[in-house]
Order: sequence, then structure tokens, then C-alpha cells
Amino acid sequence: MSFLKSTLLATAAALISTSAYAADPVANPSTGFDWDGFYAGVGVTGTSFSNGGPAETVGFVDAIIGFNVTNDQILFGLEGWIGAYADSSSTGTGGGVEARVGYLANPDMLIYTGVGRYHFDAGGQYTTVGLGAEFVVGDNVTIDTEYKYWGWSNTGFTGHSIGASANWHFE
Repeated sequence: MSFLKSTLLATAAALISTSAYAADPVANPSTGFDWDGFYAGVGVTGTSFSNGGPAETVGFVDAIIGFNVTNDQILFGLEGWIGAYADSSSTGTGGGVEARVGYLANPDMLIYTGVGRYHFDAGGQYTTVGLGAEFVVGDNVTIDTEYKYWGWSNTGFTGHSIGASANWHFE
């Protein structure tokens, strides 16, 4: 099964398994978890890139910082990351930034979309467009999973990725 098909199936399964949460929107989002403010986290991502030839798989480990502001059930956020990557022939560093807009399906679940930019130390630059879900798992801890399309690069490569992160929110 292709990486894209696997990615889409995994994303659909995650969203379907959480549909019970989304069915009951919260009447007062001020109760429960506080999504507003700064957070920091760690993440891992698997990405498959291609420029028309065989796909290349790249793994990432990132340190993440971000800031969120909510207005009723709508969340606006900005997230940045810096990290390391490795593929079958090289390693390096990279970093990026992403703007996010999301919907609080309930106090413990955020569904969002994001647009960002990623830069590699080797010169590659990509615009990313993604869709994700983030879940509260502790008093100030969330886990996040996100699909991203990577494109419009200066290298001719495009790609797809699935990532996960754990984030600690500061009050």
C-alpha cells in the first residue's frame, strides 16, 4: 500500500475513533482544559518525498514551542520547531513555523488545520499544509497527530508526512 494511502487511512481511523467526542460540542469551553497560552513539546515525524522518481523516506525528531489563543470554540495558534532529520544517506537539521486554526470539539479535543514553512540546512524549503487532532491526556499535557502535504519547494520534491507530538502547556 502506498505511503499516501496508508497516511489517509490512518488519519481517517483516528478521526472516526474520536467522532464520539466531536458529537457533543461543549456549551462553555471555559470549563476543562485551558488551551490558551504557551506550550513546549517534542515530536516525531515520518515523511515520504519524491520528485517523480522513487520516494525517499525521512525521519524527524523536533523540539516544539507554540502559543494559542481561543475565542469561544475557535483556536488560533502559532507553532515553531527545530530538530534533526535522517534518511538512508544523510542527516541534518531543520526548522519551521506553522500557523494553526482549529475547532474545540469539546474541552479535551482540538481539530485543526495548519499552513507552515520548513527549511533544511541543506537548502530545501517547503510550504506545508496539514490537518490534525490534539487531545488532552493530563492536567497540562496534550498529544497531537497531524498529516502534512509538503510542496511548492525550491527542490522539485513534494511529500506527505504523519507526525505525533507530546506538548506541555504553561498556565
